[in-house]
Amino acid sequence: TTHTVVSTSNFCDGSTTQLSMAGFGGGGGGGGASKKNKKTVKPLPKLKAKTQWDRYADLKQCKKIVVGVKLSGNEEEAEWLEVGKVRSENDEHTLVAIARQRALIADHAKRLYPVKVPANSVLEWGYFMEEGDGESGSWETVDKAIGTDAPKGIEKKFGFEGISDKASGYYCYYSEGRVVERGETLTAALTTGSKTLPN
Repeated sequence: TTHTVVSTSNFCDGSTTQLSMAGFGGGGGGGGASKKNKKTVKPLPKLKAKTQWDRYADLKQCKKIVVGVKLSGNEEEAEWLEVGKVRSENDEHTLVAIARQRALIADHAKRLYPVKVPANSVLEWGYFMEEGDGESGSWETVDKAIGTDAPKGIEKKFGFEGISDKASGYYCYYSEGRVVERGETLTAALTTGSKTLPN
């Protein structure tokens, strides 16, 4: 299985490494410059699961891209876990869709795989790149910095829909941040004790 880190020239995850190397063997001066030149990253707006699911549903003409996570740190043993799908307007924002919705994807992964993905897990995000026959392919890792400088409101151009049990193929639907049946409110779900509907 091939693992590729997807990034762009607009983002420099390697900047940390470069700054560290500048101070290596160079005394205290390099370290001071690193701190002084370090940019303050503004937090991105928090996305709501229900809102992004609605956006996913609205983009029904766009391609579904399978997304997943894996535990970071052990490349040989870590397995990719399918979490759901994303869609983006004109199929143009897949990488940004994953990077900007990574909190939703991570939360859903912890819900789906509580043993494999503990609450304090450090994760990597990615998507499944299909090959010609659609039956095979490889997972591509997405740099989470992608989308940091994307235009304001870009989140309106993509959506995420999570799955529940991989074996059952059920989807999860949300109301007020909780999983409910499609088209049902959280109050109704708590009253009836209903479960998710199959795809």
